[in-house]
Amino acid sequence: MSAARDWVGRTSGEAGDGVGHPARAPRLESVEGPDFHQVDVAALMRESMELLEAARRIHGIAVNLELPDEAVLARTGLRRTRQVLLLLLAHAADLAGESGVRVSLDPPDDFGDVGPRFQVVTPDAHLSERELRAVFLSPMLVGPTHRRLARARELVESVGGTLDVVRGAESGLTVTVELPAPGLACW
Repeated sequence: MSAARDWVGRTSGEAGDGVGHPARAPRLESVEGPDFHQVDVAALMRESMELLEAARRIHGIAVNLELPDEAVLARTGLRRTRQVLLLLLAHAADLAGESGVRVSLDPPDDFGDVGPRFQVVTPDAHLSERELRAVFLSPMLVGPTHRRLARARELVESVGGTLDVVRGAESGLTVTVELPAPGLACW
């Protein structure tokens, strides 16, 4: 406390403008939680794909992006939703084989009660039962391959959404993310 007071209040001569005026305290962002906005998830998915392509992260991998033409709004944090998309797409790119990756987005219902939902399907991915359980416990309990998946789950939950992982009978992985409902726009 005293070190911060010394710096802001200029009682110890460490900070100031050189004329004897106290320095201004820097503005700090709230750490209470993410800023919630109406986010266009479809546009954010397109931007995430462009970013991963520019970084050559998904070079040579067939990605089938199934997005509606209109905006798909969700009431969520922009940065965290972008991080979730990047983590899930990078995870899918690491595990994609010849079958590639399929990403689909479903818009929210007309009444705003059910939020948008998207799926990332990787037919060639393998996830053991133990790794699947660990994804829902902590990113530190999962191996390096599936750590992105566990981190994405934490981020989705931090904005009020849900993440579900279903593995196929022999291979394949479907990650479903349901974001918070946007609520009624007008009534």
